[in-house]
Amino acid sequence: MGVLADVSGKGMSAALLSSMVLGALSMEFRAGSRPQAVLNRVNRLLCEKSLPSQFVTLFVFLLGPDGTGQFINAGHNPAYLFRSATGKIEPLVSDAYVLGLFESASYQCAALHLCKGDILVVYSDGLTDAQNRQEEMFGEERLLEIIRQQAPSGSQILEQQFLKAIEEFTQGMPQTDDITFVIVEKCQ
Repeated sequence: MGVLADVSGKGMSAALLSSMVLGALSMEFRAGSRPQAVLNRVNRLLCEKSLPSQFVTLFVFLLGPDGTGQFINAGHNPAYLFRSATGKIEPLVSDAYVLGLFESASYQCAALHLCKGDILVVYSDGLTDAQNRQEEMFGEERLLEIIRQQAPSGSQILEQQFLKAIEEFTQGMPQTDDITFVIVEKCQ
């Protein structure tokens, strides 16, 4: 299982919200709950306990050893699935509301399958929103181009190239948001 979440806001209130979400997700998944049930309960909790302006975007995925699994994208950036057999990149787009805004929101899983050599890339908006000294954003096109060029060489090369490209692009500029990404490769 993997989860990448991004909470709204900054500072102490965002940290507290993040902590609450992490604790709730951890408790629910340890109890063996299905992902859609987990997100439905966590959403209701956030609607009850967080400030009206607070919300969470989240991408959660479960994968078995054979590469078969499922995902839910709750208002998060699209994840990208690089298909090694064809070189194509499939977006895994948001099909659900963000967590914490609509108590009646319902979350459903979508199927996911990775074949040998396929790479899943999940990232926070801090990566695509990273700015350089000219106040240009890194953007999704740069992200997709790096995936297109480097994913055929494997996840370790892709990770190194992400880090290198972000460092070169931002030119040491302090960023206002976290830059987070998760890369998963099906090796066998």
